[in-house]
Amino acid sequence: MKRKIRIQTHDQSHGKEKIQDKTVVILQEYVPQYRIPFFRQLIKLGSENGIQIRVAAGTPNEKQYLRQDGHSASFIQKVPQREFSIAGVRLVLRHVGPAIRSADLVIMEQARRNIDAYWLLLAPHGNRKICLWGHGRDFVATPSWFKKRAMTHLTQAADWFFGYTEGSRDAVVAEGYPVERTTVVRNSIDTTDFQNSISQITPAEVDEFKRLHNLHRSTAIFIGGLDESKRLPFLFQACGQAHEQNHDFRLLVAGSGQLRDYVEGIAKDAPWLTYLGPLFGKDKALAVASSDLICMPGRVGLVAVDSFAAGRPIVTTAWPWHAPEFEYLAHNETCLITEDDSSSYAQGLHRLMENRVELESMQEACRNNRATYSIEQMASRFFEGIQLALAS
Repeated sequence: MKRKIRIQTHDQSHGKEKIQDKTVVILQEYVPQYRIPFFRQLIKLGSENGIQIRVAAGTPNEKQYLRQDGHSASFIQKVPQREFSIAGVRLVLRHVGPAIRSADLVIMEQARRNIDAYWLLLAPHGNRKICLWGHGRDFVATPSWFKKRAMTHLTQAADWFFGYTEGSRDAVVAEGYPVERTTVVRNSIDTTDFQNSISQITPAEVDEFKRLHNLHRSTAIFIGGLDESKRLPFLFQACGQAHEQNHDFRLLVAGSGQLRDYVEGIAKDAPWLTYLGPLFGKDKALAVASSDLICMPGRVGLVAVDSFAAGRPIVTTAWPWHAPEFEYLAHNETCLITEDDSSSYAQGLHRLMENRVELESMQEACRNNRATYSIEQMASRFFEGIQLALAS
């Protein structure tokens, strides 16, 4: 077999080493639609710099499939994958050998459930480097001592860590991981098309949408997966109270998931609630453009980036299980954080809907944050981390 030649050159203009003729494989459980633009941009950066970047993934499980956000792209290599449960713990077994055979560097999720992670991180694999990409800690639940130690042990074994946010990086560093082997990617989604679609929505289209759905002066929207983490019963209870305080209040719900039947059932009996189903492209832009703010009392994650793109502040709660991207938001600037009870949440909604000066100020603050979190910046940061990891 012909030995692979690895070429290293020095880029004088940037003062950093360029690594060429390398192969990087990113392993994913499945690839949701919102990740496709990021991977395309990352693969493009690799191609321009002599690094082949591939994505290998399994297929969505039943719960993930119901979100209707799975995506198949020509650059995704399919990986055989099995999922099972032991004592209530979900485990995923992927047959990754063929996908990573020629890889110089492998990047995988920082997840205890992936059995292949233990094999890749805790067993010697020659000169191949194994990196993790993730939250840094358990943001959405309190882990047992054993689970926390397992996560720390896996992370410590990684050659590099790609943190979603600064908080993700700080979490692994606090557990003893070397900060010089970390990259903060500022997790994001591609909002360019979304922003362009919103800017192209005409007042006449908004008026027609409002007429069609019986919307008045005070309209909120929920966008996201319809699952337990979004606390939909809490949301509907609070919005029912908000409607009692202001009969013009309306809630639009856009998305799909396990609780879709539950949402449709509530919508039949609640005149203030309209379920729109999963929305994309111009349909999503029109619904958001016809709304004043975003309701998200449950887990706030990448919807924070959506809110900046839309110029619509999020109203959320002081719930302890938000995702890392929650740190992008600033209370009373780009979001409103209420006490974690339905009455306080309803009052917060009523307050913003009535105080239009405050609402418009927060909408403008959201728009001002658009440039900070973008798919281009995320891909650039991620690719820089790949280069550093290869050269380390």
